[in-house]
Amino acid sequence: MLESIKKVDKKIIIMFGVMIAIVLVIIIALIVLSLSGGGTLSFEKIETKLVSAAESYYDDNEDKLPAKIGESKEIKVDTLVKEGYISALSEYTEEGVKCDAKVIVAKIENGYDYVAALDCGKEYKTVFLADYLKEKVVTSGSGLYQVTPPTTDLGTDADGYNLSSNELLSGYVYRGEKVNNYIQVGNVVYRIVRIDGNNDFTVVTTNNSSKGVYDDRHNSDFDNNNTQGINDYTKSRVQEALAEKYTGLKIDGFIKSKSVTKDVCIGARSTTDTTKDGSTECKVVMKDQNCSLLPVYEILNASLSDECQKTTDAACRNYNYLMSTGTFWTMTPTDKNTYSAYISGGKMSSMETYEDYAYKYVYYLSSRLVYESGTGTEADPFIVK
Repeated sequence: MLESIKKVDKKIIIMFGVMIAIVLVIIIALIVLSLSGGGTLSFEKIETKLVSAAESYYDDNEDKLPAKIGESKEIKVDTLVKEGYISALSEYTEEGVKCDAKVIVAKIENGYDYVAALDCGKEYKTVFLADYLKEKVVTSGSGLYQVTPPTTDLGTDADGYNLSSNELLSGYVYRGEKVNNYIQVGNVVYRIVRIDGNNDFTVVTTNNSSKGVYDDRHNSDFDNNNTQGINDYTKSRVQEALAEKYTGLKIDGFIKSKSVTKDVCIGARSTTDTTKDGSTECKVVMKDQNCSLLPVYEILNASLSDECQKTTDAACRNYNYLMSTGTFWTMTPTDKNTYSAYISGGKMSSMETYEDYAYKYVYYLSSRLVYESGTGTEADPFIVK
């Protein structure tokens, strides 16, 4: 009897020993696998791994990082593999799946922004928002339209800058009354106005939450201690307010991580001007701006009405999503005096700059926006990362 019990105990001990050995082998295999960086990963995890590898590479090669805010560089996956910062992508994918990749790094206000671009053919591809939207271009009805830059030469400014090269004159714009151009940036929803010639985005707030003057400084064209205001955007109260608004954004927030600067168009315009391509306003620019108001030409260009011809035509509000959200200041001064600028309401109107109207904030976001989900409706805005 005792001998029989001993035999059973011995078998149990052997079984436990075998089980422990198997567990140890599995643990060791997982550790080795982890250290070697191998194993099949999801495409999203491969993107994360690429970013981590690029961060490590640039930690060791700081001299190769972009030097100026807004500047970006790319590093190919082949370089990261060659330098030992990541294994070949075939180590992370199913057999037969071939991938190429790069990582874009941009200098931002509080450091650097890294975005992986992975291309595994039919299996998976990182989709940038600009590329996703440009597949939906229309030629009639509400939607995204490709625009033609002005054919007239805008000349150069005092610094020798070629004004016709401004990317805000080209690209794609949304037109119509009911357009699916809502985008969630961080926790706030905006509307996409333009994908410009650099594939960067012009986005505008959906509400008119802030209010103020365009300017209320003393204007020497008038007598006494007036506060008539001056319609020079570069020195205006509204430009100061916009700069403060941008400065007040969270340093580690989404807007600042994707912000780019633009040479915004601030030229004066007459009430009878018929241009909608920026050829009037973009003859004068304020350089390197992160935030602005909308110029008149962007608002008029959003209308699908054939009767929208001149600056102040009432028909410009028809089939125009930008003119259906109350009254607000534009960035554009009038050319008739030194104290009036345009507001957008029922139509474009020239108003004295000391009047109070809403501000609709405009931000410029990088082409690095990656599409995640959404159809662009107000209920289902585009979600990006």
